[in-house]
Amino acid sequence: MKTELYVEQLQMLLEQVISETTSTAQQLAQQTSHILSRRIIDPGRGIKLSTEERQALQYEIKAALEKSTYTHGIGFAGYTPENQEEKDYWTLEWWFKKGDELQQAKLENYQNAQRFLDFRSFDWFQQPACSKQPYIQGPYVDYICNGAYTITTAYPVMVQSQFVGVIAIDLLVSSLEKVFLPSLRKIKQAAVIINDTARVITSNTKGFRTGTLVRHTPMASTIVRSSQPLQLLVL
Repeated sequence: MKTELYVEQLQMLLEQVISETTSTAQQLAQQTSHILSRRIIDPGRGIKLSTEERQALQYEIKAALEKSTYTHGIGFAGYTPENQEEKDYWTLEWWFKKGDELQQAKLENYQNAQRFLDFRSFDWFQQPACSKQPYIQGPYVDYICNGAYTITTAYPVMVQSQFVGVIAIDLLVSSLEKVFLPSLRKIKQAAVIINDTARVITSNTKGFRTGTLVRHTPMASTIVRSSQPLQLLVL
């Protein structure tokens, strides 16, 4: 009976994390679209932020980051392809928590480091750009922003029916472990939190390491509410 209670408590935590993250991403995407709504957007051209637009966007990003319980970093990512007048340009307005402060990652200043900054091939950017739908990637090692195992929620920003970029929200696996492990450890069976492709986020046993795939699920296992992007697997 206690195990069922602990499983229920943990599932509520998982839903709370996903609910907060996705609703924040959606709200920020809508706010960003509103900030950019006075623009005339050329199909496929992307967008570069004006000073006024950037200041308005920074205000909304920082406000969302301060309110968030689980989020490590939030930002807007967009790409403007090269034309006759300008070279291609990567917009990355990114803010993150460091202790009790919010800091800006000034990665946008490094436009020449294209191999480092070119996020067009990353799933968290490419998938929303193609499908115009939100996407969750991870756990993966984020070599651009924090160098740690990360889960990124990305929500497309649409202006005049044109895709101009994404609002991205980073959750650190190390922070999520602090949230989930107290409940995980109360479950006597082996319990694993996985994503929707069966990649391990964290567990209560050393047999499942972060980032590895659960390739063979034992017959006795139970996935709790498998429609969620974060799933609890009890063996």
